[in-house]
Amino acid sequence: MESFSAWIAAYLIGESDDWVPRTLLGWIRVGLLASLIGQVIYLIHACIALTVPTFLWISLPANVLALIVVRRILRWRYPV
Repeated sequence: MESFSAWIAAYLIGESDDWVPRTLLGWIRVGLLASLIGQVIYLIHACIALTVPTFLWISLPANVLALIVVRRILRWRYPV
């Protein structure tokens, strides 16, 4: 069983995108992803407790679009 879990870990590490150097663009991607997670958590809380601000609905698709663009740029800049 231990060898199977080691194989899964090696496979997941091989499929990870840690090959992207930690450049400014890489940190922008991490920041955008963190803000998206924070927005979704706030959205879940706000839908339960109170009304959702319009700014949140506008910023969610903008954040997703920015993440897609940054990911494409990173894929173009650092091809596998």
